[in-house]
Amino acid sequence: MPRLAALRAQGIEHFYNLEYQPAIRDFRQWTAADPSSSSAWNHLAQAEIYAEMLRIGALESQLYGHGDPFLKEKLRKPSPAALAAIHQALDHAEADARVAVARNPHDAHDRYNLAVVWALRANTAFSLQHAYWTALGDAKQARKQAQMAVTLDPGFIDPQLILGVQSYVAGSLPWAVRMFSTLVGYSGNKEQGRKQIAYVVAHGEDARTDASVLLAVADRRDGLNRQAAPIFLRLARQYPRNYLFAVEAGEALDAAGEHGPARAQFHKVLAMAAAGAPGYAQAPQGRVWYDLAGIAVVYSDWQRAAQDYRKAAAAPDTPKALRDGALQLAAETEKKLRH
Repeated sequence: MPRLAALRAQGIEHFYNLEYQPAIRDFRQWTAADPSSSSAWNHLAQAEIYAEMLRIGALESQLYGHGDPFLKEKLRKPSPAALAAIHQALDHAEADARVAVARNPHDAHDRYNLAVVWALRANTAFSLQHAYWTALGDAKQARKQAQMAVTLDPGFIDPQLILGVQSYVAGSLPWAVRMFSTLVGYSGNKEQGRKQIAYVVAHGEDARTDASVLLAVADRRDGLNRQAAPIFLRLARQYPRNYLFAVEAGEALDAAGEHGPARAQFHKVLAMAAAGAPGYAQAPQGRVWYDLAGIAVVYSDWQRAAQDYRKAAAAPDTPKALRDGALQLAAETEKKLRH
């Protein structure tokens, strides 16, 4: 059992540092050593889901942008092989969870494992396959099992994350979708959902990191950037090889009007990338320079803005749409210097 615990801990550390292939390797070893563990299969499926989301740009699409057309990119299509691997892991997880529930229907943790299966199916349908009504049905099953887990053991906090996220999402839907969702038993309360997620951040067991990420993302989308920034900064310290947390911390600070700390955070990201810090080879340097140029514009520092836009365009990782936009904005700011 110590070996299984070590594989689990090592895989989780890799997972939150964006090291998905090592995480998948660790979780596969865990499933091989304990093939009847639905938790092991769920961890494997989650790592495979997020690896594919990162590959196609679905994770990064949650960053940056926020209304800027130059930062909106069309996502790549998911790999059929990746989707097959995800569904295979989830099928194993579901089968093992159902056996465990049948053996002991009053075990809250077994119910929670089944809830996680459905939550991961919903995430796959929504984020990778864009099958939104399928995701809605899967989410309904996840909520049902999570609620049963809470009923069986009110002191077990982690299932509250599934309930909280769904309540938040349902409470945030457009009215037409919300009306349809209510007809199929999927209603929610945005603020109640946020409180449930925050409660898991404070008191959860294994779900605290996921809850922290989801709370910060929710805060960002609701314009609560002063609340989101310290969460992302804490996550960046806790998982120092995760460049997404570090960049999103700068984004939140910038959106909150904390331009000085945001500039410092962005320069820290660039310095780590330049120094070859572990995990920062894939850091989006072009986008960071673009954000720095935006801060310079706030202060009417046209020379610095033009320089930073040029650096954004010249960065090797810069997508074409962003490069074209940066060059256009560089030309516009250079005109201001001449007048």
